[in-house]
Amino acid sequence: MNFFEQQDRARKRTGLLVLLFSLAVLCLVFASCVLVALFFALTQSSSIGSYGAGGPPGYDSQSLLYSLQMLPFETVGGIFLVVLSVVLLGSTYKLSQLSAGGSVVADAMGGRLINMNSRNASEKKLLNIVEEMAIASGTPVPPVYVLDEAAINAFAAGTTPQNAAIGVTQGAIEQLDRSELQGVIAHEFSHIFNGDMRLNMRLIGILYGILVIGGVGYY
Repeated sequence: MNFFEQQDRARKRTGLLVLLFSLAVLCLVFASCVLVALFFALTQSSSIGSYGAGGPPGYDSQSLLYSLQMLPFETVGGIFLVVLSVVLLGSTYKLSQLSAGGSVVADAMGGRLINMNSRNASEKKLLNIVEEMAIASGTPVPPVYVLDEAAINAFAAGTTPQNAAIGVTQGAIEQLDRSELQGVIAHEFSHIFNGDMRLNMRLIGILYGILVIGGVGYY
């Protein structure tokens, strides 16, 4: 396996992911325009006299397309600005929450902070491994959280190496030996060292902004 080739491939896929997120926002704008056009079509369908003997357009696709084409540019621009503003405000709000660091994410996931003076042998082993990896990578030692889950999993969160946090499930602590746990923690430190978690936090913020649109539509 060519490591650098795989690294370049991963970067390209990351760029594609960011592009898809951007397209998702544009699709939301388009969907909003279609909904407004549908509203206009349904409203106009009640005015039978305005369509002559043929009657109202009703709910067919042609009348919807016609209403969409008849939307004034100001209306389309207004819809675009409103949707985009909601997404940006939602994203800004979420990013402001996440700016406090990875501990916010760990707390939200129900993680329990491991005390540096813990007497639990498994937790002490985990803390020692995290400290070893921090020294090896030249990054600050992050706080470590335990998630009460039987599955083997771990994550790194934060916006900078200085406010990063690492979470490890109880299953990973109990089922992995020291060398295996080292591999898992080293993988998480690669996210911290290469800035992957910062990108993840930004994508979480954008995703939250998109979800706000869904919430507005629901209510």
